[in-house]
Amino acid sequence: MVPTFPPVSFRRHARTAAATLLIGLLAHTAASAAAGDGAYPIDDPLAATVVGTPKAYRASLPTDLPRESRTLAPLVERPVPSPLAYAVPLEYGLIAQDEPAPLMFILAGTGAGAKSAKSDVIARALYTEGYHVVTLPSPTSVGFMLGAATHPVPGRMNNDVADIYRFMQAVRDDLPERVRITGFSLTGYSLGGLQAAFVDQRDRQEQVFGFERVLLINPAVDLYASVRRMDRLFDTGLEQGIAGLPAFLEQALGRFRQIYAGEDPIEFNEDFLYQAYLATETREQDIAAIIGLAFRLWLANMNFAADLLSNSGVIVPVAREPGTFTSLDTYLVRSFGMSFADYIDELLLPYYNKDGRQLTRDALIREGRLARIQPYLKRAGHMGVITSADEIILDRGEVDFLRRTFGERATIFPHGGHMGNLAHRDVIGAIREFFRP
Repeated sequence: MVPTFPPVSFRRHARTAAATLLIGLLAHTAASAAAGDGAYPIDDPLAATVVGTPKAYRASLPTDLPRESRTLAPLVERPVPSPLAYAVPLEYGLIAQDEPAPLMFILAGTGAGAKSAKSDVIARALYTEGYHVVTLPSPTSVGFMLGAATHPVPGRMNNDVADIYRFMQAVRDDLPERVRITGFSLTGYSLGGLQAAFVDQRDRQEQVFGFERVLLINPAVDLYASVRRMDRLFDTGLEQGIAGLPAFLEQALGRFRQIYAGEDPIEFNEDFLYQAYLATETREQDIAAIIGLAFRLWLANMNFAADLLSNSGVIVPVAREPGTFTSLDTYLVRSFGMSFADYIDELLLPYYNKDGRQLTRDALIREGRLARIQPYLKRAGHMGVITSADEIILDRGEVDFLRRTFGERATIFPHGGHMGNLAHRDVIGAIREFFRP
């Protein structure tokens, strides 16, 4: 048995599931030591990833900033299928200084748009350091796939980076005259951190921006290996796959009822989750399920959009585009059942190998590894990295790779999981210090 959903967009499905997942976040395996010295307080990397940074440990960042959401005409003209119309138009975010200043580009993580909460945290920190800030969507977001992707099947690093680079130039040319630019810098988090390294290498060859500083925040080192780790969290946490989802959500809701018996409205934020984290105990498998399920929801969204835009027929039969009122249940189940390895084998490689081309799986995977540009990274004195020693998308060897490659330009915090410590005062301090003149 699988869950059913109303005939609305995949994004609506993802939002509904994410709201339920926030209840599921109340699960945790053990109480953390209360970090009395102000260090990041959660020593379990999975819990850190989902709980984030409690208020008492967060850096002080401004909230009242001159944010703008700006739109670009599509960089690639293609029909917009009805189920993907929610992702139009192509957007980027801008926070501009009143005076001449360097411009910071922020590349978002997997599936995120220009309004990503993590991009916003970084943007607020760097605006206070005197930067104009532009936030960009990820090539794995549906909006980017529709309006900016030369090939609407993301995951091939060289092509995704080329599209990001072109997008950045279009944004630079679109900025209003009042935004007076004195130079350029670049950062990105998660997948965007990995991509930032390749964007900078490309720019050193083409010399369009001449980035003064580049910072990789919690980057993947090997894209395929990191995504497979997320797939394994899903497989470990939900042993029955999508068939086990109703029981898992029911269990999570039951846990919520046990914890909360008050009548006051609940604000699902990092502080609420942290208090629940301290108060509850459950299996580590459940936290793995939460992270894996959130990742699989994003992947299902990308699978569906890539299949529909490329007319591949893997999920949606060829020449049978869903209409506005078409139920997406069948397509959701198909998309949700595809791991990232399935996506590569059934969508990505066939797309690039049509018409007799010969892109191999190994060649595709090599494109997404920092190791292939390690000599450049070692001598790129303007580039640094910030991550956590217990980063869940890396193994110990990959953390060591970052240490060896970047040396003193690597800042590695002991705890934080994947982006859980981003808002912590020490992490924000390190980001600010790196970009400070």
